[in-house]
Amino acid sequence: MVDADLNRDVITRVREAADLVEVVGDHVRLKKRGRSWEGLCPFHEEKTPSFSVDAEKGLYYCFGCHQGGDVFKFVMQLENLSFPESVERLEGRYGVQLPPRSPEARRRREEGERQRALLEEAQHFFGECLEQAEGSAARSELERRGFAKDRWRDYGFGYAPDEWRRLVEHMSRRHPEGALVECGLAVRPESGTSPYDRFRNRLTFPIRSGDGTLIAFGGRILGDGEPKYLNSPETAAFRKRSTLFCLDRARRAMADESRALVVEGYFDCLSLHRVGVKNVVATLGTALTSDHARLLKRRLGPDGLAILCYDADSAGRRAAATGAGVLLEAGAEVAVLVLPAGMDPDDLIRESGEGAFRDLLERPTPLLE
Repeated sequence: MVDADLNRDVITRVREAADLVEVVGDHVRLKKRGRSWEGLCPFHEEKTPSFSVDAEKGLYYCFGCHQGGDVFKFVMQLENLSFPESVERLEGRYGVQLPPRSPEARRRREEGERQRALLEEAQHFFGECLEQAEGSAARSELERRGFAKDRWRDYGFGYAPDEWRRLVEHMSRRHPEGALVECGLAVRPESGTSPYDRFRNRLTFPIRSGDGTLIAFGGRILGDGEPKYLNSPETAAFRKRSTLFCLDRARRAMADESRALVVEGYFDCLSLHRVGVKNVVATLGTALTSDHARLLKRRLGPDGLAILCYDADSAGRRAAATGAGVLLEAGAEVAVLVLPAGMDPDDLIRESGEGAFRDLLERPTPLLE
């Protein structure tokens, strides 16, 4: 039955605009097999591909778990959305203009668009602050780490000023302060007084979803202070346990090479991208989760390899051992890159050059289940 708020013409227009291979390919590493595309099923664990996509018919089917359907069903199953929500998601992606919706559907869509707009506005603000006199310490940190000025905008670097309400006062001229709290840009004290900036005196990094949508921020403190790294709080769009930093930049290289390098921190990840190692993602300072593992497994395909490259200290070794176990449980092939004692990837590149890192990358230590 067609949803009362969506007529058949609307559904047809969105279905015709959506590319099922492209949508599935954002989550599954597909290979062409005759007239179809094949890959590992995203809905159950398997080692041999049984998931098939027929581009001409616009249908998918798994011969293992018998799940199948069209592009709407795929988005519904994978992202746990209702049918109207799946239509909205694809409409937004492919730019199909839909007629007015129910009040609840409009509210949901408008709220998502409003939060994305707030984050993009904050990104612009942080970028401008980096260029101004107050951003000198942040600029020095980037230069020290080898990031040329002409690449700062490409990476999205910014600076959050060392003031309690600078961003709030800047953005509250146009937006309610409560909206800044809801999207994680501001913090409301338990006393209920005015919100203050979450990020202060920090070099900022945009955190994007796999399709490049800005969903959160990370920030590194400049000078003394704790925590050294700070992320946005979790929101409807941002879940740390299922977000891989730089996946939007890395996904093509991961698919082409059938290998992914997993590191811990922002600078470890970005330093490797800077020197041309493109298949790198980071776990945002948190332990590798089963959601991360399933995401990597789908992206890499049945013959792919996930290489863990954590800090060469006791905490890093423990994290690598735990992460390897999670990946093996998800059915992934795993290897570990062993760094010189006391170093992380960013240290090694800055002190010994990219050649030293690439030499190590050629001989990771494989792990067997």
